[in-house]
Amino acid sequence: MRAVALPILDATHDLDPAAIESVRERGHCVVRGLATAEECASYLPEIQDGVDRWHPEPSPLADRDTYGKAFLQAMALRSVHKQTRGFVDSPRFAGVAAELLGVEGVRLYHDQALFKEAGGGRTPWHQDQNYWPLDTDDIVTMWMPLVDLDPAVGSMTFLDASHLDGDVGAGEISDSSDAAIERSIAVGNRSTTTHGALAAGDATFHKGWTIHSAGPNPTDATRPVMTIIWFADGARITEPNSPQQEFDLATWLDNGTPGTVAAGRRNPRLWPPS
Repeated sequence: MRAVALPILDATHDLDPAAIESVRERGHCVVRGLATAEECASYLPEIQDGVDRWHPEPSPLADRDTYGKAFLQAMALRSVHKQTRGFVDSPRFAGVAAELLGVEGVRLYHDQALFKEAGGGRTPWHQDQNYWPLDTDDIVTMWMPLVDLDPAVGSMTFLDASHLDGDVGAGEISDSSDAAIERSIAVGNRSTTTHGALAAGDATFHKGWTIHSAGPNPTDATRPVMTIIWFADGARITEPNSPQQEFDLATWLDNGTPGTVAAGRRNPRLWPPS
């Protein structure tokens, strides 16, 4: 793809204190207008190109399992598709992440595009943090649509205050995790929240242990979303306790030694800016 001049996403964002309170109490929040529609439109072709490289010939939806039907996943675009780096490395986004976590600095864990195709299935209930061999709960994920989301698709649904429960033992994202968490919600009579339709550049943020899911895509258009995960600067690597954590240690933490600070080449400090 031809190199183009892309916007620099360094202007700070005036964060509503209610968003900080929501993350602390409910484990998630929505931040409206974090990027402009024009900024998203500028980066969308580059991110789409990255997804196409990951999935040059995706199999038919009917031939995939539940996870495969949920989205086309393209990880670490920052590393393999340099034109996306300005988006992933945005000081604006990282600054909001640090403010929501209440920490002085954050490092990148990894980025990934999640494109839910037309007719794509529901994303099962799950937790993210059981994949991550890090010794901190100060980890947050941004989920940003690059186009306006049709209300029929909407944003993710969160189980309120579930970040306070820690690991609920549901395991990796699957039909099994979905069923286990559904039973837990039914028994506990817990409340859930969705932030509804989002405009391009709006974003939700959620903590690592926050239980969440996403609905299917009944429309005839792909739902293009970009996600970025940050952790508090100074966090240390832990001994992996599952094959998923072993994968993450090798892939995102450069096979770092457990007990050492997570600060490898794949984990640049993005806030404060260097």
